[in-house]
Amino acid sequence: MKFDQSVWDDSDPDYAPGLKRNKARGTYFWAPPKKYKDAGYSIKTVRLDEPTDIARAARCRELTREMLDWYRGQETGRREGSWSYLIARYLSDEYSGIWDVRAGTRAQYKKELAKVEAVLGEVDILDTDFTMLMTVKKAMETKGRSTHYIKKWFTHFGLVVSHGVKIRQPGCDEVKAIRSEMRIKTPPRRTRFITREHVEKIVAEADRRGWWQLSVSVLIRFEYLLRGVDVHGEWSPVEDGAGGITHNGLQWDGGLTWEMVDPDLQHFEKVISKTRDSLPEPYLFHLIPEIKKRLANVPKEKRVGPVIAMEDGLPPRNGRLTKQFKTVAKAAELPEYLQIRDARSGGITEAKSMVDGYALRDAAQHTQITTTDIYARGRSETANNVVQIRQNARK
Repeated sequence: MKFDQSVWDDSDPDYAPGLKRNKARGTYFWAPPKKYKDAGYSIKTVRLDEPTDIARAARCRELTREMLDWYRGQETGRREGSWSYLIARYLSDEYSGIWDVRAGTRAQYKKELAKVEAVLGEVDILDTDFTMLMTVKKAMETKGRSTHYIKKWFTHFGLVVSHGVKIRQPGCDEVKAIRSEMRIKTPPRRTRFITREHVEKIVAEADRRGWWQLSVSVLIRFEYLLRGVDVHGEWSPVEDGAGGITHNGLQWDGGLTWEMVDPDLQHFEKVISKTRDSLPEPYLFHLIPEIKKRLANVPKEKRVGPVIAMEDGLPPRNGRLTKQFKTVAKAAELPEYLQIRDARSGGITEAKSMVDGYALRDAAQHTQITTTDIYARGRSETANNVVQIRQNARK
């Protein structure tokens, strides 16, 4: 979080960082941003009894300076030149790449980097060589860590190294060169996907149980090739200035809302979360009858907020939709390996043999056709289609 220079030089006497007001009581208080509370800052709130706005603003700047001084001490407490110190810099620097990703992704990064810090936190960057990194890799393999786990660990480690290169942290250029020469296996691609027959069974069982939110979610993901975050959204820790739907310290973002749906239920428009910066224009999706009739069951006066909401009126959280999917799939006697995320891959796979590859790329909201290919499964059938097309062309 960036603070105005007047925190330090009092150049703007009205600047009052952290100022809050309790409207019910008519009182004022100062509170530190979540970033600093999460870092362990013990002062949660300070009541402001100053009689004027100018005096309150001055007190807010004073309290903010104390907080920032404390935070600097915390950073330096992480010994400068260690990986722990650089990880802290990556998570807090104003121009770090951590701020270029969605809040939910940022929360995942923090979890993964905690694993990196647990292994290398106290190690000096300048002492990190090829042997040490290979020892770390071998230790993970010995513990039975999956290829996916190891790949993810080194990917997030690489993010920190790259940040170190950008800020000219000594030793990071050498570590980046070493990391680029290491062979880290890429996990095998997932080959499972949901077929149309699977979808029909899942939807029928979900409808029977009254879980319309699961039926609609699976149908939208399968028919429109949308990611889960673009259908039912995601929850992530509340950040400074967060608005919208919040619950127990979490904020909801990314999902389909009723304001995106045509009042007559003919279509919906959605800016795709993953590419909203590079492709800011919304996609227009025409509603198919199976989805339209389920949405029509929602009374018009309740068509506000998230489209996919659970019984408590909130979007799904704590894996509730995933749990419902597993329950339904088991009841429908479907393969245990199927996951709700396979619905999108199933839709892409079905479409692959029916439409032009570039049209499929656009429908899947990808920028590269090679990315679409990752989600298109059942390759042998597609290959046979190509052979048949070529044979027909020769006749």
